[in-house]
Amino acid sequence: MGRMVGSCRVAGMVLVAACGLSGVAGAADLYATKAPPAPVQEDWYVTIGASGVLQPTYPGGDEYTVRPGLIFSISKESGLNTFTSVDDSPSFALINAGAFRAGPAGRLDWGRDEGDSNRLRGLGDVDFSLEAGGFAEWYPLDWLRLRGELRYGFGGYEALMGDLAADAIFSSGPWRFAVGPRLSYAGGGYMEAYFGVTPQQAATAALFLNPLPVFSASGGFDSAGVLAQVTYAFGNGFTAGAFGSYKHLLGDASSSPLTADSNQFSAGLSLSYTFNIGKGFW
Repeated sequence: MGRMVGSCRVAGMVLVAACGLSGVAGAADLYATKAPPAPVQEDWYVTIGASGVLQPTYPGGDEYTVRPGLIFSISKESGLNTFTSVDDSPSFALINAGAFRAGPAGRLDWGRDEGDSNRLRGLGDVDFSLEAGGFAEWYPLDWLRLRGELRYGFGGYEALMGDLAADAIFSSGPWRFAVGPRLSYAGGGYMEAYFGVTPQQAATAALFLNPLPVFSASGGFDSAGVLAQVTYAFGNGFTAGAFGSYKHLLGDASSSPLTADSNQFSAGLSLSYTFNIGKGFW
C-alpha cells in the first residue's frame, strides 16, 4: 500500500512538472516575435511608342511639317493606370508613393536647319541636343495631375530647360480625356540658338539677301498654352491617342526677328505598347 501511494505521488509530481513546462512553452510561443513577411516585389512594365506630330518647321515659324515623337516610360504594376501625357518627357519613376511620383527624365531636340525657312538663310544650323534631368508629379485630387520637369540641354545649345503642366483627367471605360495649361522655361543658351542673331549671322544673312538685325535673346519663360488629348485602350497593351495644342510665345521668343508667328499650333496621333519585363530589384 505504501509503495502504491509513493508511486502515485511521483506520478503526480511528474504530471505537474509536465503541465508547468507546457504552460511556459505556451507563454513563450505567445510572446515570441514573429518574423515580418517578406516584401512583395511588383512586376515592372515598359511602355514604348511613337507619335506623328504636325508642328511648325522651327520654333516661331509659320509653316508646318510632320515630325516623329518618342513615347517611353517604365513603371511598376501598381502604376500601370497612371496618366501619362503625350508631351511628357520619357521618364522613369524611381519614387512612386501613390499620389506622388518622381525620377529621371530626358528629351531629344532635333535641332534646326537653315533651309527650314527663308527667314533662316545664312544663320547656319542648330545641331541636335540632348536634355537630361528629372520630373516630379503630384495628384492633389484623383482627377488632377500637377507635373514639373527640369532638364539641362547640351549639344546644339547648353541651357537649363523647364516645363510646368496641369491636367484635368476624365475616364470612361477604355476612353481617357485630359486637358490643361502649359508653361515652359528656356535658358539663355537655347534662346540664343533659336531666337538670337549674332553680328556674324546678321552679316552672313545679308549676303544671302536676308537682312536681319542683330538680336540678343535672354532666358526666361518662352511660351504658355494649353493641350488637350484623348486616348483609347484596345487591350493587350495597345493604346492609341490623338492630341492638339496651342501655345503663345513669350518675351524674346515672341519679339525675335526670326519669329514669323507667335501663335504656335500642333496636332498629332500616337500609338504605344506596354509589356511586362518581370520583377525589379526594389
